[in-house]
Amino acid sequence: MVRRAKNVKGNYLIFGAARSGLAAARLLRTHGFDVTLIDEKPASAFEQVIPELKSLGILWHFGNAAEEYLRGKNVIVLSPGVPVTHPLVSAAQRLGIKVMGELELGYQYAKCRIAAITGTNGKSTTTHLAAAILKTSGYDSRAVGNVGSALCGAVGNHSSPSQRDCLVVEVSSFQLETIKEFHPRVAVLMNLTPDHLDRHGSMEVYRDLKYRITENQTSDDFMIINADDQWCLPLKDRTQAHVLFFSLQREVSPGAYLKDDAVWLEMDNRVRVLERSEIPIPGLHNVQNVLAASLVGVAFGVAPDAIAQAVKVFPGVEHRIEFSGRLRGIEFYNDSKATNLDSMEKALLSFNRPIILIAGGRDKKSDYATLNHLISGSVKHLIVMGEAAPLIRRAWKALVPTENALDMREAVHKAHAVAASGDVILLSPGCSSFDAFRDYEERGRIFKSEVRSLMSEMGNGKGESLS
Repeated sequence: MVRRAKNVKGNYLIFGAARSGLAAARLLRTHGFDVTLIDEKPASAFEQVIPELKSLGILWHFGNAAEEYLRGKNVIVLSPGVPVTHPLVSAAQRLGIKVMGELELGYQYAKCRIAAITGTNGKSTTTHLAAAILKTSGYDSRAVGNVGSALCGAVGNHSSPSQRDCLVVEVSSFQLETIKEFHPRVAVLMNLTPDHLDRHGSMEVYRDLKYRITENQTSDDFMIINADDQWCLPLKDRTQAHVLFFSLQREVSPGAYLKDDAVWLEMDNRVRVLERSEIPIPGLHNVQNVLAASLVGVAFGVAPDAIAQAVKVFPGVEHRIEFSGRLRGIEFYNDSKATNLDSMEKALLSFNRPIILIAGGRDKKSDYATLNHLISGSVKHLIVMGEAAPLIRRAWKALVPTENALDMREAVHKAHAVAASGDVILLSPGCSSFDAFRDYEERGRIFKSEVRSLMSEMGNGKGESLS
């Protein structure tokens, strides 16, 4: 049955013309609604999509977000990057115009069950892995949300639902700001560390937004919680859902945990699912992702052997410690998804070889000193770039040789110039991408492109590889 908000009708204004906004506009036009799309970026940023907007009959205004665009509108739909404090949003609320997010809109049209995954880090890997686990057991499952296809785009293409259909949705704090009825069958809270404080202001506000993932759940649903995280654990007393726990540190029940270098599930009985050595993606943080994704499978009735089968062949996620090439014994890794320091920390801990680190972007009011011990112990050389370069340089220049780069090409070349065989060149920015790139995906793909160009220039020799 299609879920629809009681007043999902009329004339829509979509604020934000990136992936989520475009998906929302397409979905609404498919259902015959009048749609206007606006964005504060100039029209030159959207040259590739304007022909499609014309063909769909979508009006657009680029370059500003004037209050006049609210005239005659019933609903304003916000892309995740638009804060609810924006003056246009305040004006809409003052005029009695319904404000909703792209996630909420997509949910109203979803025809299948939803698993939603949030937290500071590990969301993307867990989302993709959970979808893979469900597929192994015969579900028609797809990873959507922040991982690629927006929910509005996914529900627009999901026309023949069945009991074996499921969408696994990566959900951000930005999206949870604007939910009303969003109700996942299964929800996951991975972890909470300082992130997006430039928008949310405090950890308490950030935490409360993440907790909203369960606010519409009932006792028929599942809430999966990181038992090792002091910010996550209190959610067990604030949800109506059936709680499952995961832990790297201790046995938990009901839930999943790491013990004796193996993944265990403990529900009605205890089952050893697979050995840690059988997990193909590196790092202890990825064991945590496996635990959480396994519980999503359990909540949907997937057997332990099917979970193990999916995990053993899971290749990982683009832009998350992604092997990107090898040149004369030097390996390149793309970790552009590391948009905060906690994620950078996990990447640094994944290697036991000297690291040339490329970091920087738009600062999120991060305390770089928290990683001093890792920078001094693991990083051989540091290349900084973007708006945050002066802050990072000031924090770490006394710990490691540091130099600036104007762009990704210069960063890759400078990193290679100081690298030796056996070293790792790691792009793990620790900052958002919005100072110079459309998103972290564009940043990661440009990094990989520059690595390929470097290999071509250097005459990539026999036996060397590039993903």
